[in-house]
Amino acid sequence: MLLNHKPWFRFALKLRGSVLPAVLPRTLLCGIFGEFVALLHSLGLPVALPILAGVIPNIVLGLMLVFRTNTAYERFWEGRKLWGNLINAVRNLSRNIWVSVLEENDSDRQSKTEALQLIMAFVVATKLHL
Repeated sequence: MLLNHKPWFRFALKLRGSVLPAVLPRTLLCGIFGEFVALLHSLGLPVALPILAGVIPNIVLGLMLVFRTNTAYERFWEGRKLWGNLINAVRNLSRNIWVSVLEENDSDRQSKTEALQLIMAFVVATKLHL
């Protein structure tokens, strides 16, 4: 494990690879809007909305979020099952090649080893493709 001895604060404020540039404009916009509403309220101006104006969109957004989360989890689980099946098939194929293929000379053993390495390369290439 490599340890970086730089101060953690500099690392926390590093913009490269951070979500801060994507989130900061929206966060500032919401903060400015909140300050504007607070200013209007302190001046005595009415800034109220009807109750249903906030409840109905929240229900719709909540249902949409639940649907998207369930769909994403189902896709993840299906991929996990397929990956597990691939790993089991590769193990079984490798075991069958190692046990069932006869070795009459050194080149046969080398061919078996190369075949097993190609099978492992297939698994790694599949992982990198995903």
